[in-house]
Amino acid sequence: MAYFDTKYKDNLYVVFRIGVGALFLMLGIQKLFGLWNMPGGAAVFGTLVWYAGIFELMIGLSLVTGVLVRLASAFGIIMMIVAYYLGHVPLGGWNPTVNMGMPALVFMLAFIVTLAYGAKKASLEKIVFKKEFF
Repeated sequence: MAYFDTKYKDNLYVVFRIGVGALFLMLGIQKLFGLWNMPGGAAVFGTLVWYAGIFELMIGLSLVTGVLVRLASAFGIIMMIVAYYLGHVPLGGWNPTVNMGMPALVFMLAFIVTLAYGAKKASLEKIVFKKEFF
């Protein structure tokens, strides 16, 4: 493991950041356009699910492109806490295996990591502005 830690650490993190961003982006697209077996079809404009889809789309794009990653991650953490509390706890209590809230908690943990590390390599923000703003 020390081999990966020294030589490929930044590259592995970029794969992680872009992968998490792409998966979160797909959730937003699913909610907004009703794709990929979205229950009930596309979210109705102005509903809580629609706003969640907009945020997922923007946070996912931010992580994939490497623009304002820390800011987007902070919003992602807050969003996942709210999603878990409003969307999953009422369904089956606090146990994530019962209330189907495991993805929300895993994304929250991933956003904690991206909040701590920022964009690193392969960041559009660093290419354009030569630095990270947040």
